[in-house]
Order: sequence, then C-alpha cells, then structure tokens
Amino acid sequence: MKFFQKNKMNFSKYKLTFASDDDGTFWPGVIEVPNESEVHYEEENKNNFIKNNPRVVTGLILFIVLSLFFISKVTAFLLLILLSLICSKEWFDIFEYDAYIPYSLLIYSPIAPLIILYFYDISKVHYAYFIFPIGLIIYTGTFINYGIYDKFGSVFIFHTWFSLGVLSVAYILIEYNILFTYLAIISISVSDVAAYEAGRRIGKRKLVESISPNKTVEGLVFGLLFGSIFMSINFYINLNINFLQTIVISIFFILFGVIGDLFMSRIKRSLGIKDSSDTLPGHGGFLDRVDSYLLSFAFLLLVSQFYNLNT
Repeated sequence: MKFFQKNKMNFSKYKLTFASDDDGTFWPGVIEVPNESEVHYEEENKNNFIKNNPRVVTGLILFIVLSLFFISKVTAFLLLILLSLICSKEWFDIFEYDAYIPYSLLIYSPIAPLIILYFYDISKVHYAYFIFPIGLIIYTGTFINYGIYDKFGSVFIFHTWFSLGVLSVAYILIEYNILFTYLAIISISVSDVAAYEAGRRIGKRKLVESISPNKTVEGLVFGLLFGSIFMSINFYINLNINFLQTIVISIFFILFGVIGDLFMSRIKRSLGIKDSSDTLPGHGGFLDRVDSYLLSFAFLLLVSQFYNLNT
C-alpha cells in the first residue's frame, strides 16, 4: 500500500491530450471541460454574423457597390475599367507571367477595346484585336527566348474570352438604357443565388463533377428558372420585343452564364487552384465573380446585331 501511495500517478497532466467525447470511456474520469473564456468565445462566434456568413456579407457589399456605380453610364463604364485592371492582374498572377509577359501589355487587351467603343464606335473595335496579337508577337520575339510558347495560349484565351466579354457589357451599356444593363447583371446574380440555395438544400445529382463538384442538376434547373424569369421581366420593362423572343433569349442568356462559370472552373482546376484570388471572402477573386457575365453578354451582343431589340 505504501508503494502505491508513494508512486501514485497523477493523470491530470493528460487532461488535454486524452480528452474524449464519449462520456469518458476512452479515459475514465478524464473529460475536457471548456473554461468560461472558451464558452464565451464560441457564443461570440455564433452571434457574429459577419464571420459566419462571409459569402452573404460580401455579396451584399458587392451589390451596393454595383448599384452605386450604376447611377450613370459614365460611372458604370469606369467600373468596367476598374474591373478590367483587377481581373487582368488576377489572370497575370495565376498564370505567372512575371518573366514572360508584362502586366502593362496584358491590360491593353481589355482596356483598348473599351476605350475605342466608348469614344468611337463598335465598327472600329477590331483594330484593338489586331493590334494586341501583333504587339504580343513583337514583344515576345524581341525580348523572350525561353518558355514562352506555353504562355501564348492562355494570353489569347484571355484576349478573346475576358476582353470580348467585358467589351460586350460596355456595348449593351452604351447601346441600351442603363437600367436594362443593370438588371441583366442582377439576373445572373439571381440565377447564381437560386442555383446555390437549391443545390445546397435539395441537390443530389452532380452537374459536371470533374469540373465543379458542388454544382448540381437541381441547382441548374432552379437557377435557369429564376434567372430567366427575372431577365424576362427586364426585357418586358425596358425593351419592346415579343414574348417568345423574350423567353428564348432569357433562357440562353442565363445558360451562357452557367457555361462561363464552368469554363473558369475548368481553368482553375487545370492549374490546381480553387479561386483566382482571396480578395473577396466567401467568393474568391473578382474573376470568379465576373466569369458568368462574360459569355452571357457576348451572346446578348450577338443577339442585338441580328434582332431588332427596340427600346
């Protein structure tokens, strides 16, 4: 007995190491109990809406910023310029152009067509699309002797995908009233929210799991439904076109938004990254937010050239 009293082991030092959630069955009598500060911290987190809902908060802030910039066509155009500068930098970073292609050359791709469109007209915009490839080839042929060819493809994807997309938004903004452009942007957001909520709550069948594991068929259906309804209302309020055209164009407008989102997801997956940047909490980068709009507005631009969308 004296031996056991003398060599009595103190198990209290194992309190943190051998904690258990199974009523102490893993280590009898030793259950980690949180102290008051930990309980208080957890309660604060539960009540902290901003920390627990970064996606919602960021979305609301983006909505407010978008609305403030869309008070006039001039400020809306400035927003497109600002987005072009930011998104060009994100693309520049994810493809690591540092030693190959300067940022100043990359931003020419979206900025030049925007300026030509705004100060001149759409018929002259092709000049910018010819000048950029010529400038790119001259620069790389003169200054770069190694590792450039695998960068060329991504530059031209950016030139045709992003630059043409943001140009399309600017064209719709200039050609039609500002409310139509604003509500067209919002309709994509409505589609995104509906798809996200439906996928999270009832989504079971994966849409394209190899590209975007979180997207579901149910989310696609609800996104198309609500986005198309919202866009159809936009057409009804602002443009004078018949009902059938409104429905068809609205569905394809939203559908191209989904394709644009999947396209950017495919690029990120091929690069082994989740987001274009971590600038926007819960959303990733600005490229992750605008990818849905680029193909949609390019489609809308084409439609406007073939159909008479009277205001």
